[in-house]
Amino acid sequence: MSPHRTFLDDHARLWNAWDVIPAWGERRQGDRREKAESVRTRAVDRRSVERRRARGLRISLPPRLAHGWVAFEHGDERRRVAPIPPSWYDLPELELRVLWRGAEELPPRRKGLVE
Repeated sequence: MSPHRTFLDDHARLWNAWDVIPAWGERRQGDRREKAESVRTRAVDRRSVERRRARGLRISLPPRLAHGWVAFEHGDERRRVAPIPPSWYDLPELELRVLWRGAEELPPRRKGLVE
């Protein structure tokens, strides 16, 4: 279970903070497969067989997010810091607020069809 913190910002608004460690991110950063003419003879043509053990949706993450981030949320406002700072969950509230101030601001979540 990832750490979760709450803190008050500069305007006394309550924010939630937690770390996000992607488990289903796409680790492949590009097409590493060799062109057919440069492939030496191999016992198995690995380009035609899916070798992943776990099936499911994989999303491609930018390299800076591949190892996780700290998410901040208050209502529709969202921010994130990547990579995850060491021991961020033990920071005093004033230092957590400094981390929050320097965080990247994100657009509000898209509303689902049901909401």
